[in-house]
Amino acid sequence: MTQTAIGTTPDRKGFSNQAIARIFTVPGQVVSLLVLVMPLLVALYMSFTDWSPTRGSLFDASFVGFDNYSELLIWDTRFIYAVIRTLLISGICLCLEFTFGLGLAVLFLRRFRGKSVLFSAFLTPMMILPVVVGYIFWMLFQSNGPVNQMLEFVFGAGATLDWFRSAAPAIVAVIVTEVWHWTPLFFLILLSGLNSVPENPIRAAVILGANPSQVFWRVVMPTLKPVIIVAFVIRAMEIIKLFDEVFMLTRGGPGSSTETISLYIYKLAFNDFQLAYGAAAAFLVLVGSLLLVHLLLAPVRNQLLEGK
Repeated sequence: MTQTAIGTTPDRKGFSNQAIARIFTVPGQVVSLLVLVMPLLVALYMSFTDWSPTRGSLFDASFVGFDNYSELLIWDTRFIYAVIRTLLISGICLCLEFTFGLGLAVLFLRRFRGKSVLFSAFLTPMMILPVVVGYIFWMLFQSNGPVNQMLEFVFGAGATLDWFRSAAPAIVAVIVTEVWHWTPLFFLILLSGLNSVPENPIRAAVILGANPSQVFWRVVMPTLKPVIIVAFVIRAMEIIKLFDEVFMLTRGGPGSSTETISLYIYKLAFNDFQLAYGAAAAFLVLVGSLLLVHLLLAPVRNQLLEGK
């Protein structure tokens, strides 16, 4: 009897401890449900209605099915152009940020004086709020701002541009702002990846007669492939939501030439009060972003999940 009692005591304690632990997780789960899941479900329901704040209660709105989605995908050219524009700006920014970030990461593999100070300085832009970055570059690209003054000093009086009065210079200003702001993220991730590359394959390649260029492109870069893809995924998820810098720089202008998808949805919801239509656009962007991430991770998904 004693042995049985002694033997069952830990099970009872374990059961009671597990029950208490589960009880303590309930408040967090309830808060998560209310804060995350419920608004998502309400927005999803809203996207299938014609509701707007000027038409009374959401639950009195007419159910329109997939009309909002079909109108966005077929008839709303402004939405389609905003998506294309966002993808174009994102692609250019990602390529430039990767190129500059990789160059800086390779440079910082070497030892040189002031390396620690420069490392902190190069990471500083990433720490600044996007709204602040947008305002800073808005001042820099003014007609009498430092950028035009520099162009005039180097190329003469006729080299200045009205950066925000035509489409091409405005898009260039947005790209420059975004690249300056987020190149440090690529730099940090790629530098961490380069520092973790094993030395044995590099030594073997050198012994076999490979020159530095061959070692870098045929040994180091393939090893960095998972790190590069993860860096692209993290940055792609962020740049698809590009809003702050564009809002501060151009407000989507001139016209709608720099209007990104996030800015378009913002205008739908808060300028035109088309919340149901904006919710449908937001869910289309969500589905598109999930598909994009799925495609980007496809080459290394098994390697990341299996830890090989």
